[in-house]
Amino acid sequence: MNKTRVYIFSGLIIIGLLLVVLRLAYFQIYKRDEFLSYIQKQYYTKENIVLPRGTIFDSNGKILGISVPTISIYAIPRYIENKKEVAKNLSKILKIPERTLLKKLYNHSRYVVLAENVDKSLKPRIQNLKKMLKEWNIGIIESSIRYYPLKSVAGSTIGFVSRKEGIGLEGLEYKYNKILGGGIGKILLMKDATGNPFTIEKEIKKTDPKNLVLTIDSNIQYITEEILRDFVRERKPKEAAIIIMNPFTGEILANATYPTYDPNRYWLYRNHKNITFHSAYEPGSLAKPFVLAEAIDEGVVNFNRRYYCGEGKIVVDGKKIRDHKKFKMLTAEEIIIYSSNVGAIKLALKLDPKKFYKKLFSLGFGRSTKTFPGEASGILRPDYRPVQIAYASIGQSWTATPIQIALAYSAIANGGYLLKPRLVKQIVDPFTGEKKEFKKEVVGKVLSDKSLKKLREVLIKVVEIGTAKKGKSKYFTIAGKTGTAQKYDPKIKALSNEKFYTWFAGYFPAENPKFTVVIFANEPQKIYRWERIGGGSVSSPVLKALVDRLMFYIKEKPDKNGGSYAVKNSP
Repeated sequence: MNKTRVYIFSGLIIIGLLLVVLRLAYFQIYKRDEFLSYIQKQYYTKENIVLPRGTIFDSNGKILGISVPTISIYAIPRYIENKKEVAKNLSKILKIPERTLLKKLYNHSRYVVLAENVDKSLKPRIQNLKKMLKEWNIGIIESSIRYYPLKSVAGSTIGFVSRKEGIGLEGLEYKYNKILGGGIGKILLMKDATGNPFTIEKEIKKTDPKNLVLTIDSNIQYITEEILRDFVRERKPKEAAIIIMNPFTGEILANATYPTYDPNRYWLYRNHKNITFHSAYEPGSLAKPFVLAEAIDEGVVNFNRRYYCGEGKIVVDGKKIRDHKKFKMLTAEEIIIYSSNVGAIKLALKLDPKKFYKKLFSLGFGRSTKTFPGEASGILRPDYRPVQIAYASIGQSWTATPIQIALAYSAIANGGYLLKPRLVKQIVDPFTGEKKEFKKEVVGKVLSDKSLKKLREVLIKVVEIGTAKKGKSKYFTIAGKTGTAQKYDPKIKALSNEKFYTWFAGYFPAENPKFTVVIFANEPQKIYRWERIGGGSVSSPVLKALVDRLMFYIKEKPDKNGGSYAVKNSP
């Protein structure tokens, strides 16, 4: 009987132990995640930190955007014994008013952030303060903040990073979010039995940031922006831009825009547009050289004859189109040099309309280059009616972005090739040094050698003796074209005689091009009452200072002898 009891009792103990083991196994295996989550909620709290991003460099290795390590200072006021002493000493270190810190310490009993984005170099002083005051419930969390050392220089191109989310919201910072990394990370703060955080237990990170090397030369960018600022101060346009590009590679060396902004303080600006990419405008007479190019290719132009230019007007399909001057007889060259609307229209009406539009499309108009986030395509819709061909030939009824204009004029400079624009040279892994190179991309041959020969001769004369002569340099030969487009005024429901887009597009030095330049303004104002607003009077004068400064920066010798230029006779 005793033995039976012993066996029964032993069996019950064994069964009980087995049940305990099974129960423990159940919790360990099947309920593990649930209990860990419960424990974390009970003993940990999560805090966000802004993770560092890759650095953005200019083409010379100068830093344009960098993540600077920072710290946040927090406290658990309930356990701070001498709040006044803490506030007084922290105020001296953090340069925050003592009353502001006191307010936080008295108004909160649990966890409170006293200061964010504090210079990390202050960390040792705060740690020493903790020891000195024996206040162990002051804590430090490491984070980062995006900083742009050159402030607004190239700001609208670089873009900016959200202070709260740590991701790019505009410009190249936005386009290359996946490459640059960053974002929000989490840290775990261990809580005591009453639920108050008291120490950092673990840090959770999630990015592998890489660096960007841009095509932007910050020195060229600075020169360009300085000249644009002077222009804006003088002309007070609604918008303006100057683009500098390498015509043989498609690299954008400078992109100065107005309005612009300082990405360090992006929240102070309403407008974050980059008009070089985001906006399209009527190009005006910048279209005329491409009319001449197509006329040469189709063999419908005669350079040995003079064309009657209507003495200031022409009627097409019952629509009267005016010229800016009452030209009588001009050669085909002079039509471009002096920018006759009537002359350009007469050449355009000789063209095959389908081939004319095909030429414009081949030059990149009507489609986005997909270089910049939110980039516009411009509007170019084929319309083969004579009156629409007339308007299209003088750059009206269709629109183009400044970057499209830069690419089309680069094609004249580089031998007829349309390139894809580039803002990034390399992606670099900062840990391994591995580099991804971005090479030039040729879209296609868009201008014939025959037309290029004539265009180059004519565009030099535009600057030397034509509509852009106010911008010619004493030292360097420039080739290019002015453009003026009347803006539509909704108040009068017609084209305005007071509001214009003004342009210059070209390249220099003319015989050995180093740079393509586009100068644009939206509604520039008159300096003198009697002044006539146009590309020749407004945009081209910017050329002289810009060209001379850029060429001396790259130490290029002048290509003009004695500061004079002899214009060759037309064939």
